[in-house]
Amino acid sequence: MRILLLFIITFVVSLPAQTIHSQRIKGMRINGMGEAKFPVVLLDSLPVTISFDVDGTKPENFRVKIFHCDKDWNITRSSFINDEFRNFSKNQIPFEEAPVGVRAYRWTYTLRIPEGGGKNNTQSLHISGMNDFEKLPQSGNYKFEVWNDDQNELVAEGNFFAAEKVEDSALTIYNRYLPSETSPQNQVHKAVLAFTVPPPLLNDASPIYSTSIKIVDVYRNREIEFPHRIDADDRNSNTFIDGYGTNNLKFVIDNLQPGNEYRRLDEQTVDLYSLADVLRKKDGADLSRWMFQGGGDQDGISTLVAGNRYADYIQFQFELGRPEENSDEKIYVVGDFNGWKVDEQWRLHYDEAAKIYRLLALLRRGTYDYQYVLNGNDWITLEGNDWRTVNVYTALLYYHDPRFGGFDRILLAAQAKSPGGLEANSQ
Repeated sequence: MRILLLFIITFVVSLPAQTIHSQRIKGMRINGMGEAKFPVVLLDSLPVTISFDVDGTKPENFRVKIFHCDKDWNITRSSFINDEFRNFSKNQIPFEEAPVGVRAYRWTYTLRIPEGGGKNNTQSLHISGMNDFEKLPQSGNYKFEVWNDDQNELVAEGNFFAAEKVEDSALTIYNRYLPSETSPQNQVHKAVLAFTVPPPLLNDASPIYSTSIKIVDVYRNREIEFPHRIDADDRNSNTFIDGYGTNNLKFVIDNLQPGNEYRRLDEQTVDLYSLADVLRKKDGADLSRWMFQGGGDQDGISTLVAGNRYADYIQFQFELGRPEENSDEKIYVVGDFNGWKVDEQWRLHYDEAAKIYRLLALLRRGTYDYQYVLNGNDWITLEGNDWRTVNVYTALLYYHDPRFGGFDRILLAAQAKSPGGLEANSQ
């Protein structure tokens, strides 16, 4: 059985991948254990690591709240799923002092969810009322909040995913021509996620019903604010589900634009990028890459300097040459330094005399992938689009469980890399 769904796909929801609310909190990082460090965990292993730097004269006690959410990041309104007495950390987040010589921050806080490393893990999260928090109670989308010890100041928040099973072989990525578009937008990736509904176990109180498996979200690299959705209830011509209502399902989406390999910034070398007041790229301002393929990247990952006095924050100026300036266009820079989030704080401003867009940013010294986004949602015009781009795709399969008033689980997470190359290998 095949259900065809009509019209062009768009990003389905913009979620706050990470948000910092206090000026003393710097550089929050959310990393998983899989490809592209995508923040998906297993219920009892493969933790996500959350870390951030804090500026202050003395360490503070920070604690974390976690909330189970539905597929669209609305908090699940069920005390069986979100128990207010158990979703707040019992212990403070572990921290360590910054290396001698670092000026922009004094402390680095790190925690892992779930604990995953057993009783001796010093970077563990304990939920009030639970000993040795080693697994999350349910799979699904999770929001976390970092609060001060008095619980009267929210300093940061972010998101991660918890899956019941990881099976990378279930996801396949192909190159495909999209007839409705012209070159180079017609070069797209096609993603196929296969899933077999498990048979109920003896005396199973919670069997899986195939008709409640309707949604798969697909993400490119670490761009978790921008899922591409396959939904049995929409009418999207570029997505379809084979076998809907049966125990053998295939979720297909065929208009994932690969984009370009990310731009790279490597400021680890102090000899190349000194401790000057404001640093710029040594090879000059960036330019549009509409018809130019970039070099290799790290699939959106950042790598930070650690353990020495150079593990500090520096002022770096992003610059994009744009002589065909349009007064109405807005250009943003995105990368792991802001959670790949299009945000007004990361919007470049145009210097009419120099014909250059600029943004001064504070970055922890390291290496970063980044790119520019035009007018908030156009990732292609300034960066190009090409099959040769190799991306990591992550697919998450949701199940709406009718128990406890209804909540969304993630039955399966799968990752796969696109094939690269110059030709289509799928219809």
